[in-house]
Amino acid sequence: MIPPVPEGTLTTPDGRTLAFVQRGADDGFPVIVCHGTPGSRFARHADPELYARHGVKAVAYDRPGYGLSDANVGRSVADAVPDIRALADELGFERFAVVGGSGGAPHALACGALLGDRVIRVGALVTPAPSDAQDFDFFEGLADLNVKEFGAALEGRESIETFLQPLVEGIRENVDGVIEEMLTELPEIDRERASQPAARAIMRESWLEAVRQGSRGWADDDLAFAKPWGFELEDVTVETRVWQGELDVLTPRPHGEYVASRLPNARFEVLEGGGHFLDREWTVVLDWLTASAEAGATA
Repeated sequence: MIPPVPEGTLTTPDGRTLAFVQRGADDGFPVIVCHGTPGSRFARHADPELYARHGVKAVAYDRPGYGLSDANVGRSVADAVPDIRALADELGFERFAVVGGSGGAPHALACGALLGDRVIRVGALVTPAPSDAQDFDFFEGLADLNVKEFGAALEGRESIETFLQPLVEGIRENVDGVIEEMLTELPEIDRERASQPAARAIMRESWLEAVRQGSRGWADDDLAFAKPWGFELEDVTVETRVWQGELDVLTPRPHGEYVASRLPNARFEVLEGGGHFLDREWTVVLDWLTASAEAGATA
């Protein structure tokens, strides 16, 4: 029997509440997980035993404005760093790995740039590139739904909140309907994976929790992506691996290639035939992250 998942909250140094959940081995290698956009602490792998099997203590948290975490209006991507530092301090993690997928990936990369030697390795899956990247077409290959969403974010808070409100209401009323609408623009591999009962149940739970506070966290994520991230990719000196689905249209291959090309200590890996949802690849991800335990990480 899988034991109950321990959840908790902490108070950040500036007085906000941050909600988190722990999964996997109690004495496992600590990995802090940054969820996608939208998302919540309920985002996870469909195999509930995966983390323990890999000797991982995975900690996922609600970014500000999502789930049970207080908003941090005007936040940048880099503002995730003090929150993750506070989370690591709360749980007694001296050194740890950070991983993020999609909208979570830039927040994981920020830790690689700004948390010094506390972060041993960073994993970034299907990461977007910075919107202010030089000599880079942010919209190339991007699905129409993301073109519209990011275009609204570039116009400012009122525009993105107006754009997201029908999606928030749709998720609350019929989350499967919103998921199915999104899937019409995605490749077959993503439609197949998102249709698996366990994966769909997790997506449903995570998205519903994501909009607990309305569009707040989602809008703040998008606005953070539409301005400078608060750090340079060249400052991510921590050993990093960037995984990219070959067929992804939510964060297309050129995004991952651009990010990896600017990271001084990174390896870029294309997952042939893969899309945006890379659940089956987490075995490789966790194996790589936990290999850093040999470098002396302690929990």
